[in-house]
Amino acid sequence: MVGEFATILGLISAFISGRKLEEQVELTEFLVWLSDHNHDEIRSVIESSHATSISIKALFNRGLSDINQKLDVISGQIATLSSRNIALKELAANFAKETISEQSIKILALMRDNKSEFFLVSKTISSKEKRLVLAPGPNHICDEPQFLEDDLAQMVSLGLLVQKTNSQGEPMYCYTRAASNLLEGLS
Repeated sequence: MVGEFATILGLISAFISGRKLEEQVELTEFLVWLSDHNHDEIRSVIESSHATSISIKALFNRGLSDINQKLDVISGQIATLSSRNIALKELAANFAKETISEQSIKILALMRDNKSEFFLVSKTISSKEKRLVLAPGPNHICDEPQFLEDDLAQMVSLGLLVQKTNSQGEPMYCYTRAASNLLEGLS
């Protein structure tokens, strides 16, 4: 299923790459293109699923420029996540604009290992260190405090953490299933 989804996204990208961004395309054109390029199996998958057909039609109705932007974002996220995978690391390095830092992986692994639901960033006025308060779990002093904000923003944008606010209005960062899946893929 995931493989078919990735294949369909890749083929949509290839299909629209030779077209003008303001051009309007139809599902039937895409299906003909699939057959012309020997992708009859994927065409059958699309035609056999009414929901998939409707989704692709809706995507095409958004316009090619919008599709390109969304596919670029997805591609960047996949490359960033893949940059930590041993098997995909070299390939991803050619496409990823950024990688996930060791500090980020360490924070996520701490959360997994301690079964932490969330953490808070402790504010210490006189200290340059940044301390994470895991719940449940131990406190953790960040290795690269100057990059913590950047790492947190990246983990939130990739869906590895969800940022919420506690009752005092302080940000709290919640562990996600996506983070768990990423760590599983790295081992």
